[in-house]
Parts: sequence; structure tokens; C-alpha cells
Amino acid sequence: MSVGMSPRIGLQLYTVRDECARDLDGTLQTVAALGYEGVEFFGPVGRAPLHGLEIIGRHIGLDADVEQLAREAEIFDCDRVTLAWIDPVATPAERDVAVTRIVDLGERVRRAGLRFAFHNHWSEVPRLEDGVSLLECLPPWIALELDLGWIWWAGSSPVEVLEWARGRTPLVHVKDLRARGTREFCPVGDGAVGYDGIVAKAGELGVEWLIVEQDELDRAPADALERSYRALAA
Repeated sequence: MSVGMSPRIGLQLYTVRDECARDLDGTLQTVAALGYEGVEFFGPVGRAPLHGLEIIGRHIGLDADVEQLAREAEIFDCDRVTLAWIDPVATPAERDVAVTRIVDLGERVRRAGLRFAFHNHWSEVPRLEDGVSLLECLPPWIALELDLGWIWWAGSSPVEVLEWARGRTPLVHVKDLRARGTREFCPVGDGAVGYDGIVAKAGELGVEWLIVEQDELDRAPADALERSYRALAA
């Protein structure tokens, strides 16, 4: 990682999943025209002109076919895969089962020659009744694609978690919400997370990519993407 460099701005294509299903080529063209430098895929990687966009990585599930991932990594020249979701954990026992499954997948991914990361939602951030969070249980060889919006939503400080994970966070997700306790997603900068200080700190800590993700769009897709991009670029 290049500590102190300005992170590049990318998009998780889950944000525009319906548009990708209808017209992947046109959607990628729009994303590039708005200024985004890269995209992160979810599910199968589509075949379409990238219009100058870099493939940052792809999201996978616990049941991913690792051999297929390795074959596609060669085709698309991208060896970075991230576990996108686990069922929420509420107890130390549930956490420990999840950690075992995450580590098992990560080891298989590494043996296939790919880079592996874990992407959090809300339940992996708080410390459970034994005083340890799921994130704290993951071995240091697993990179963390921290979702800063979910970290904030869970009641933690995105900056503090970034500092704790220094050196393990080449990619982060930037997501904004109107308020804690709601699922009112909005473009970055329009919500309550407060990204002004967070973005500057991310650059200091060596984050390479700020990946916009808006789980549910609250306006026309191009308008939402443009608002998020402009907030981060500023």
C-alpha cells in the first residue's frame, strides 16, 4: 500500500445491479463517464467492454467454487476476491463457527493463488459477551474490506476501526445512511456518517480504493452515483 496517497474511487456494481442485468455495457460506460476509475463485481463477472475501468476485485459467497474463481482471475487479470456476507452473529459460539468457515475459505483461496479479504456488515463489529468481536478473531493474513457505513451504523467509529486495521485495508466500502437504526441509504455525503474526516484518514492509513456502495438507490442511478463521486472527489 502507498501510505499517504489519495485513494482512488470505485463502485461496487451491486449498487446498480438492476441496470447491470439490463445493460452491463451501457452501465459500465455511464460509471466511467462519471469519473469512477474502477468497479468491484458481485457474483459472476460479466463480459463487457470496461471503458477504461479497472476491475478492483469481486465479491464471493461462502459456497464459491475456488477453482472457477482462479480460472476467471486469469481471464480478467484480477486476483482479489472478498467474502461478501455471512449470516449475522450474536453469540461467541456463532462467531466462532463463522470464523472457522471464513478461515477455511480463505485458505482455499490462497492455495489457488488468489488474494482473500473479508467484508463486514453490522454484526461483525461489536464485541460480544466475551469481549471479542468477529473482526478481532480473524487472523492477520486475511485482509479486511471494511464497510465504513456499517461500522458507523453498528455504533463504532470508522476512523478508530481503520486505525486498528492499519495495513490490512487496501479496499474500503463507503456507504451513507440517513440515521443509525434505519436502512435509509443515500449517496455518500448526504447522510449522517460524516465522511469528511474519514476520507482524509483513509488516505493516511494506506487505503487504495474507496468503493461506493448504496444498497438501495433513493433516486435515478446516474444521479446517485454522481453525488457520491463528487462528495469523495471533493
